[in-house]
Amino acid sequence: MTTEGGHMPGHGWLDRPLDDSCPPRKRELALALRDLFRLLKQKERIPGKSDKSEIKPLNQAGAAKRLNSNSTSLSRIVNHDPNNPRVPDQGFVTRLYEAACADAAADQQEVPFTLEALLDLRTSAEGERRGCKHCVELGKRIDSLTQRTSVPCPSCAAREREREEERGGGEDSAGLAAAKSEASALRASVEGLKASEAGLQVRLAMAKASRPPLPVPLQRGDRQRSEQERAVARQLAAHAAELDGAGKQDSALTLLRQGTTELLNPSETALVMVELRQQERDHLADNLIHVYGRDQGDRQVMEVALELHAEGAVADAGAILRAALR
Repeated sequence: MTTEGGHMPGHGWLDRPLDDSCPPRKRELALALRDLFRLLKQKERIPGKSDKSEIKPLNQAGAAKRLNSNSTSLSRIVNHDPNNPRVPDQGFVTRLYEAACADAAADQQEVPFTLEALLDLRTSAEGERRGCKHCVELGKRIDSLTQRTSVPCPSCAAREREREEERGGGEDSAGLAAAKSEASALRASVEGLKASEAGLQVRLAMAKASRPPLPVPLQRGDRQRSEQERAVARQLAAHAAELDGAGKQDSALTLLRQGTTELLNPSETALVMVELRQQERDHLADNLIHVYGRDQGDRQVMEVALELHAEGAVADAGAILRAALR
């Protein structure tokens, strides 16, 4: 959700480097909470001008008072003490998020993530703290996936090398300019996609890890399983819609294809398709249905089709079966 750089002045209490022993989910949560704290502001009167005031970052004591907490608790929340690990409760995280949103709106800023994604991350960090095997295993899996997305695409790298060789061969200025422009656009596309996928897939995995099923067999239609699957589907569909709305349709489609094949089960995949329809992203839904039906095994496709039929998406159930037969 965030990085450890780019700190604003007046937030020294948020700039302390996180200990190397800090677990990955707690680290991501602490950094996200730091971003929210940096959005909190306070009015201070200008000395000698009682009728005027200025907006300044809220210090640690002020933040603690505003959130009905104390400075010691805030330090434990945004840092990591191996002897006294602390993950804030849902109520505190919600209060902080709402306060940050209010101050950000007044300052014409935006909070870079949703409350739902933040609460999913908090739940995952809590599971990590308790030693939840499900959360730890899924965390390793998503870290591995994120690491793979950071490796340059071989075809893109080969194309870039070709452009470098062409530039070295003394092509005419028009051709050189075109090559530079294409290479620049290609690099921007790859970097943008890597950044989007890395952050969004982590949040997606957090939602999936948020409520692991009870250690008993779950029947089809079980309420707990259904709510968990719908939460995952909503997140992936929402992130794809954000990319699509920003004019990054290719990135949105890549995220959908990779997310449904590497992270989601067939039931969740079907719900993503339903969510896309509800968000009126029909072109994304049509593309995902076609590609999934074409590329996945018969069993996975049939399971998706059954789930679509159960959700009332009869036309899409037929479409994915037809795609599998082509």
